[in-house]
Amino acid sequence: MLASPIENLENSQSQEAVAIAAAAPFDDLPGQVIAALAEAASLRAYAAGETIFAMGQFDGSEFLIVRSGRIKAAQADPKTGAMLFDETSAGEIYGLAGAVADADPARLSGISITAEHDCEIVAVDAETLRSLAAQRPSLTRNLMVYFARRLAGDARAAAEEASPERRVYAALAAFVERDAVNADWRIARMPKHRELADRAGVEEADAAGAVAKLIQSGVARRNYPGLIIDDMAQLNRLAR
Repeated sequence: MLASPIENLENSQSQEAVAIAAAAPFDDLPGQVIAALAEAASLRAYAAGETIFAMGQFDGSEFLIVRSGRIKAAQADPKTGAMLFDETSAGEIYGLAGAVADADPARLSGISITAEHDCEIVAVDAETLRSLAAQRPSLTRNLMVYFARRLAGDARAAAEEASPERRVYAALAAFVERDAVNADWRIARMPKHRELADRAGVEEADAAGAVAKLIQSGVARRNYPGLIIDDMAQLNRLAR
């Protein structure tokens, strides 16, 4: 039986090349393209909790393929001040859109990235990616298909966001602040259900039900007169 392209890479190429070839949108590209990307990549290992990029360090000059483990990016929402979290697991890519579009580093300055678990990442040079995309139609096509599929997924998510529950969570997230003493995420004083409903544009019963569900699921817990948010990342996901 003939070996697969990835098995051939495992036998003859670098770990960077194997990780790149295993990740969409690179998984069916010619070996020369994979090799060129691998030459502009580096494999890095981090322990759980270790900082990968401190705030102000990530400038979009690389994109990150998570080879194992999981990483978490944090960024303050300029509209609400709430922290937004983006988790990237093994086989997934962080920062690809910015790498393709040559994002303004100033827009990325508020991002910090840490290792959620022990992890290995392959950091690939963004300029090399753009140069290869200009020369290799196969790479350009793969990138187009990759982002088109993601946009289709975002469109489905946008439809779900119209649900009353999601609107309540988005309104509730605006009240969350970081406790200066113990670093908990908390709502110091919960808005009344009527106020929350008005902010979200839903019925009062919908607001009450959404808050109750948040507590029952363990995302938040009561801390009179407010709430402690035990899983801020999940609240952000529910609100998106």
